[in-house]
Amino acid sequence: MRYPDPLPSSLGDAFTRAEGLAAGLSASRLRGSDLVTPFPGIRMTARAYEDMDDGDPFTDPIAESVRRLSHAYALCLPPGVHLSRSTAAARYRIPLPTHAFPMRGSPSLPEGERVLIEATMPAPGRAPRGPRVRGHQTLASLEPVTLLDGIPISTPAATWASLADRLGIDALVAVGDAIVRIPRIPGPFGRVLHAPLATFEDLDAVIRAGRRIGIRKLREARTLIRIGSASPQETALRLALTTGTGLPAPALDVDVSSRGEFLGCSEIAYPDHQVAVEYEGDYHRTDRRRWAKDIDKYQAYTAAGWRVVRITAEHLRRPGEPARRVREALRQAGRTL
Repeated sequence: MRYPDPLPSSLGDAFTRAEGLAAGLSASRLRGSDLVTPFPGIRMTARAYEDMDDGDPFTDPIAESVRRLSHAYALCLPPGVHLSRSTAAARYRIPLPTHAFPMRGSPSLPEGERVLIEATMPAPGRAPRGPRVRGHQTLASLEPVTLLDGIPISTPAATWASLADRLGIDALVAVGDAIVRIPRIPGPFGRVLHAPLATFEDLDAVIRAGRRIGIRKLREARTLIRIGSASPQETALRLALTTGTGLPAPALDVDVSSRGEFLGCSEIAYPDHQVAVEYEGDYHRTDRRRWAKDIDKYQAYTAAGWRVVRITAEHLRRPGEPARRVREALRQAGRTL
C-alpha cells in the first residue's frame, strides 16, 4: 500500500488549495486520503479533523473540534462575517454544555465530522451559508467584533449575550463567571496570569445595547456572576449554596494559610469560620498525583483547624445536599444558622 507523501510543515493542519499548490503539491496530492475538504477550497489534515477525545479531563473534545474546524473556516471567511456564539466561546476557551454546540448527522459519528461553525453577518448582509456553517444575522450594535489571532470574532461579552437563546440562567452565570475570571497562580508568590476576557462593565454594556432574545435571562444572570469560579461545576456548587438556602455568601478563590504557611487554595470558603468547600471532579480521583496532593492539602487544613466539605457531582444532583453539608460544617464551627 502506498502512503501519501508527507506534507510540507509550513502548511500546518489547514490550508487553502492555492497555498498547497504554491508549496509544490500536485492536484492529485491535494486529493490524498490524509486530507479532507471541510469547506470549498480548503484542505485539512484528517488527523486534525478526527475526534479530539484524548482522555484529558480538562479538554472538551467537541470544543477542540470546533477550534480546529474554525481555523480552517477562517481561511475562507466571507468579507464582513465574523465567528460567533458557540464557535467564539470555543476559541476563547469558555466552557459550554454540550447542547450549546450545533451538530449535524448521526451521534455515532466523530465530533470532528458533526460540529458546525457558527458565524454572523451584521444586517443588512445575509447570514453565511454552507453545509458546515450555522449562519446568523444580527444588528452590528448588538454584537461588537474584535480580532483574536487575526480572525474577526464577537467580543467575549457579546458572545455571552448571544448564547441567551439556548442557555438557562445557571449556564449563563457559568459562562459569565468564566469571562470575568482573573486567572492566577495562588499562594504568597503567586501572580495574575492575564486580564479577564471581559469586565462587569462589558457585560452591562451588551445588555444595554438593545432588545434581544433572552434579555431577561441575561439581566438575571448578570446579578449572579462573580469573580473566582474556575469551572462550571464550581459555579453550580456556588449557586447551590446561595440560592434560597439562607447560607451566608462564601468567599471565592481563597488562599488558606496558617501561621504564615501557605496550605492551599480553595474555590469556595468561609474564612471567618475556617470552613472550606471543595468540588471533587472525577479527575481528583483518577489522577494519582492530584489525589495525593489533595490528601496532603486536606490533612494540612485539618491540622490548622479548618473543616473541609467535599462535594461531588453526585451530591450536586441531589437538591439541597450541598447546602445541608455546608450548613452542618458551619454549625460545628460555631455559626448560628
